[in-house]
Amino acid sequence: MMKPFYKIIAAFLAVIIVASAAGCVPVSFTKEWGYKYSDKTLNKEYAIGMYIYSLYQAYNEAKTYAEKAKGYKENEPFTDLTITDDDGKKAVAKDWIKNKAEENMLSVIAVDYLCKKDGATWDEADMKTSRKTAKDAWDMGPYASYGYYQPIKNEVEKYGVSEDSYVYMAGDGSVKQTALFDRLYKKGGLEEVSDKALTDYFLKNYVDYSYIPVHLYKSSTGSDGNSKSEKFKDSKIKQIKKELQEIVNNLSDGSTTFDKASKDCEKKYDATSSDVVKDKISTSEELNSQNADIAKAFKNMKNGKAELVVVGESGDSPTAYVVVKNDINKDAKDYINNETNRNQVLQNMKQESLKDLIDKTAKDLKKSSALTVNEGVVNKYDPSIFYSKPEETTAAETSAQ
Repeated sequence: MMKPFYKIIAAFLAVIIVASAAGCVPVSFTKEWGYKYSDKTLNKEYAIGMYIYSLYQAYNEAKTYAEKAKGYKENEPFTDLTITDDDGKKAVAKDWIKNKAEENMLSVIAVDYLCKKDGATWDEADMKTSRKTAKDAWDMGPYASYGYYQPIKNEVEKYGVSEDSYVYMAGDGSVKQTALFDRLYKKGGLEEVSDKALTDYFLKNYVDYSYIPVHLYKSSTGSDGNSKSEKFKDSKIKQIKKELQEIVNNLSDGSTTFDKASKDCEKKYDATSSDVVKDKISTSEELNSQNADIAKAFKNMKNGKAELVVVGESGDSPTAYVVVKNDINKDAKDYINNETNRNQVLQNMKQESLKDLIDKTAKDLKKSSALTVNEGVVNKYDPSIFYSKPEETTAAETSAQ
């Protein structure tokens, strides 16, 4: 069974974002290092190719912000624009990119440092699998199995990113973070999370629900081949809602079961068994992202009770949900005793703690005299190297295309 994937340092866990590129690039395939950390805990050099890849990822992330910035024009340089990132921080794009690339590199070093300091180890089979996945992406692209070949090396090798640098960033990173997480928080770990603490978190942040969706519209296919929805007449919707409310009342007082209610709805209304959800356990956040209306109703519902929730009533495809709030307290013991579930709850509970630890360690390492930045080499790489002016095409070429 593969261990959970802890998505924390996006720069070296992300696979690739396609960017247009060419131009004059200070490529060097000598074994230059960009960062070095040396003390009694960790002694390691980090190839300049790893920094270039971090810079490349930061460039593409900044581009998504630049597209929303004032003055942005497609296919024109954006690094002098002022951007606002997801945290609300504003900065000139080129400065943001350089800072982000540095943060990413320091995070990589921090993970290595913490693994060494805390004695985190990993399964070599997991590392081998992760590195192979990264190597395959380097040679063929992340979607080669679907017949879409876009080797990552074609995107980044020209800038000075070697296969080894990419594999270290994309392959080693997730395995090491998983090992560090396990070493800290799993049973026997340095900061072991007890069953009680995990159960308390589960009861506070998870929900158990069931629902039966009933469409208040009919679907059909138009002459153009596209599907369309037609809302029922108000009188029909009113009648269905009245009937569903009766089912809700019967579920709440225990005079009917959820299975019987779902079968009755399936026979009488547009409610298929594949759409029915029974005893679904998820975080409150996940429920809110899937259906905010149900999540909102959930806050005021009592365990074992049902409620009718209508979504999209003002549109052309409203749906009524017969929702039941199951008692999450009855699930806790069995759910936590399942190793897969326990690991997932633990991840949800402590992943932010791990991120905070890595961030703090990275900041501390930056101040440490043990860290050396090869500024003469690092500063050769400016974010502008990833931009190239689109080639002009003649009218004849455009017609041919």
